[in-house]
Amino acid sequence: MNAEILRRRVSGAVITALEPAFGADHDALVWNGRKPAHRAGLIVRAASVADVQEAVRFAAANGLTVSPRGGGHHFTGVATRADMVIDLGALNGLRIDATARKARAEPGVTNLQMATALDRKGLAFPLGHCGSVPMSGYLLGGGVGWNGGAWGMACGLVTSAEVVLADGRLVTVSATENPEIFWAVRGAGPGFFGVVTAWHLDLKLAPAVIETVVRVYPGKMADEVASWAETVMAKAPTAVEFTAKVAAGPAGPIIAVIATVFADSAEAARMVHADLALGAPPALDQIGPMQSPLAGLYMATDPSVPAGRRYRADSVWSDGSLGQILGHVVEGMARAPSAETFAVLTLAPNAVPLPADAAFSCGGRIFGAIYALWADAAEDPRNSAWLHGLIAEIAPLATGAYVGLCDLDRPGGHLPTHSEAASLRLAALSRRFDPAGVFASAPAAVVQAAE
Repeated sequence: MNAEILRRRVSGAVITALEPAFGADHDALVWNGRKPAHRAGLIVRAASVADVQEAVRFAAANGLTVSPRGGGHHFTGVATRADMVIDLGALNGLRIDATARKARAEPGVTNLQMATALDRKGLAFPLGHCGSVPMSGYLLGGGVGWNGGAWGMACGLVTSAEVVLADGRLVTVSATENPEIFWAVRGAGPGFFGVVTAWHLDLKLAPAVIETVVRVYPGKMADEVASWAETVMAKAPTAVEFTAKVAAGPAGPIIAVIATVFADSAEAARMVHADLALGAPPALDQIGPMQSPLAGLYMATDPSVPAGRRYRADSVWSDGSLGQILGHVVEGMARAPSAETFAVLTLAPNAVPLPADAAFSCGGRIFGAIYALWADAAEDPRNSAWLHGLIAEIAPLATGAYVGLCDLDRPGGHLPTHSEAASLRLAALSRRFDPAGVFASAPAAVVQAAE
């Protein structure tokens, strides 16, 4: 393999493991402060779609595996599980057609970048809850985002995508053009057999008001909180995001119940919040109501996930009762080794159905995400064991895990990220469109879970 050949063919940078700065450049590929053990041997910082094509062709000709990297936010470090990493961070163009309510977003466009642009035009999209996460892995994994109860999974609003396949061809995929690849691109996650270089999206009209109320409870009130939540959310409109955030507190776990209403007017938002307050247990504190544009919501969520911390994270979908899962999480949080660790449980019993005919195929009335984060590498074993133990306790209540937030390295295997039928179809499509296994570094870990 002669990397100089590739350097002459691309306009972006090519960095090999022989270069002095390679270690630092490689670590920077992964947002998590806990870097993966596997190290790629070659990094291509693509400056154009043509660079992506040349890099894929070079890899195929030299028997190398390839991993696309958007923002490196998957907590298991899948971006580096290959011989070559194609860094897509520089592909961050965004074009919005406000009249048609359409957007073309390149893989490096972040949630915050897109939210800010949409706010200016009175439009919206179910963007993810972390501002620095780009469209690349977020949409490929399905997209659990803001106001998902009403707007659905983000991948359900993907109308087409531009994809570089294992042979270097650039193709457009949609419901009518390369429909099998289009099926896979909406939810395959790290198991996708290509590189998405642009997404074409349907947009929503922005709500006139986004209003949030937070009520804080001691962990010992988990049963009362869950009973109230189940009662009010059974009758709530779909445009209510109702989340219980569980974190450590000086006197034990704390539950912050966060109700965000996406409404057509301030009066409508107040009426929904009044209905949600019926039967609410007495709280230690109440914050709000607070109004914010879509981009402003990241001021509340991003401080919980600071860059540079060491992370392990996992997720669950469940059709069980909120009380059972919340009880497990509160009990688990009391044992958490790190005071920074937290979990979120979102209850959406009236949510719109999953997108039809898409690889995304796991869901539930409850979505739970657990984030273990700490600073000292010596604490890795304790925090990892804690997370895996808590997931094992919840697993009997789960229908699966979210592929975008799943610990693929969990000892003994992780929860299914796709239905059995979807997993088998993904494996078959991968063999068809990537017979040489150019993108085979990550898919096995995902597909294996549901077999």
